[in-house]
Amino acid sequence: MDSGAISTNRAIGSGMDQIVPLLAAFGLGSVVTALVQSGLLNRTRRFDRIFAEKQTAYVGLLDACHRAAVEGTDEAAKNFAYWRIRCDLVGSAAVCDAVRRMAETNDDREGRLKADDDLRSAMRSDLKISK
Repeated sequence: MDSGAISTNRAIGSGMDQIVPLLAAFGLGSVVTALVQSGLLNRTRRFDRIFAEKQTAYVGLLDACHRAAVEGTDEAAKNFAYWRIRCDLVGSAAVCDAVRRMAETNDDREGRLKADDDLRSAMRSDLKISK
């Protein structure tokens, strides 16, 4: 092999030694960026799904509570019990406690008003909705 070919091979080899780490670094950065973006997107989707589930349960409970107060029928009471169970599945401990107290204070007007206030406050807090 002549010295010109050896010199060219060395130049290409030393150039590749510099390019390969750069390509690897940028490729790794892209992979890390893609993973972080994917994780953030999944977290946002999960938050949105949980928010929607809680919102549905809370609005359903409030509607059922209203119907039970206005109608006073057995069907309205069963509907309230259904939404109470839905809230037990997705609601915070504060919401579940307030719902329980709502159900227990039918004959105690003051206790009922306090439970109602606590329920709305707990729902706002759980949904991260400011007043």
